[in-house]
Amino acid sequence: MDYLLNLIDHMSAPGIIVSITAFLVGIKFPDWDFKMGLKHRSLLTHSPLVLLIFFKLYERDKSSSFRYFIMGFALALALHFIFDIFPKGWSGGALLKVPGLNLSLKPMISKSLLFLFIVYSLFEGIRYTRSLTEFFYLFFVGCICLLQNMKKEEKFFRPFFTFGILLFLLGSLKYKEIYKTVEKTSINVIKISKKYYYEIKK
Repeated sequence: MDYLLNLIDHMSAPGIIVSITAFLVGIKFPDWDFKMGLKHRSLLTHSPLVLLIFFKLYERDKSSSFRYFIMGFALALALHFIFDIFPKGWSGGALLKVPGLNLSLKPMISKSLLFLFIVYSLFEGIRYTRSLTEFFYLFFVGCICLLQNMKKEEKFFRPFFTFGILLFLLGSLKYKEIYKTVEKTSINVIKISKKYYYEIKK
């Protein structure tokens, strides 16, 4: 409750509503390929292409509400792609499709593209934040989504660690506080790893 009150103090209530609405639309958007008569995992919807359109619109009218919309939508796309990169098997519906060519991309290409789409979508979502509060808001919303979809997707740890690690690594590019935390954590992990390695060799 205190966290929510702090959010409202640092973020506008309409902005929170807009970002959540955008998130709910964005998390479903890639699977609209069915409604559009496309093959599942078409690159038209299973990619950040739609974000490029939003960026152009934002350049025309840099409203705060639309900034929140992009934050929520970009986060949602990244999480959808994170779930997609951990399928039960890399064949058929798990592969990305090239629209108009009736072509399924190879597993390695599909994996690589999905990973790039995740990184790009997260990067853009973070880029449109204006404070650490908004950054941690994205982390908070993402964690809730991962927990809510844990049973449906039958996976949690791999998506969670992928999301958390990438979000904070990318966040360190924008926020010095996060950079210092990531740097300190990395140093500690290396020290512990070295110590464990030398103990095993004894």
